[in-house]
Amino acid sequence: MRPRPSLVVLALIVGACRSQPDPVLALVEALRAGAEDRDAQAIADRLADDFKGNGSVDKSEATATLRRYFAAYESVHLVVYDVTVTRRTDTEADLRLRAEFNGAARHIGGLDGFLPPSAVFRFDLRLTRRGADWKVAAADWRPVEPIAYLSAGTNFRAAEFMQ
Repeated sequence: MRPRPSLVVLALIVGACRSQPDPVLALVEALRAGAEDRDAQAIADRLADDFKGNGSVDKSEATATLRRYFAAYESVHLVVYDVTVTRRTDTEADLRLRAEFNGAARHIGGLDGFLPPSAVFRFDLRLTRRGADWKVAAADWRPVEPIAYLSAGTNFRAAEFMQ
């Protein structure tokens, strides 16, 4: 029995869709990887030029704050979970997630006694597509409790959702 052309085309389309990463989830993975690499510029590159964060934090202030935080830690590990994407239009989306931070503060001048070794935050992000790239246009965050059954060793890797 010969394959029907329509089934072959359908199989090719499904295969092509699976190999195309979701750009919003790729943005989440890039932000997570940037944080773990303690690379403030990698995160800043994914913020829109008109970015607004909590308390009217702009892009340059957010970048400077990230540089200070990352400089204070020897290592950073980030677990991202409870991810919800709501697409508003082809160029706008809302993203909610929890980020569980664990880090080892530098042993300089007692920093390790002042900086928290762990924290969990709920992020509400407004995303916008600028050309081919998705950027974070606005962000609100607040501390929350971890979801025990999800946070214990589960980590968001965008590639897992794109398979």
